[in-house]
Amino acid sequence: MKFGMNLLLWTGELHDGLLPVLESLKKMGYDGVELPLFNTSLDYAAWGRRLDDLGLARTSVTVRGEADNPISPEAAVRAKGIENTKRAIDCAHAAGATALVGPFHSALGYFSGNGPTADEWKWGVESMRPVAEHAAQAGLCWVWKP
Repeated sequence: MKFGMNLLLWTGELHDGLLPVLESLKKMGYDGVELPLFNTSLDYAAWGRRLDDLGLARTSVTVRGEADNPISPEAAVRAKGIENTKRAIDCAHAAGATALVGPFHSALGYFSGNGPTADEWKWGVESMRPVAEHAAQAGLCWVWKP
């Protein structure tokens, strides 16, 4: 069995000040970490090399919000959700993460108060298919069932 630690306990964005935490996690016996992928402008390949040097495996997490909700009634918003999730997949791949998790199938914390509509289900399927294909090309673990 392997053990990892979600870095969201410390930060929502990787930064140099996190290096002592990473070193400490490795010393305590953790096998890996889960990387927050909210700022997709960071150099995740460099972070992957740092984590390789520490001997820490990694997974990653991202979210979608109201502005990039993959089940929005607005096609442009859905397209932004697909684009942003694909960008997160690219970051995860660059960092050497084996999986991308998180609530990216719909907007985090944005609820209609009703169950999913037939349209929302259809938009969810339509948005996750290209995302899943992109994840497969990047070699990321992906579990999704429409």
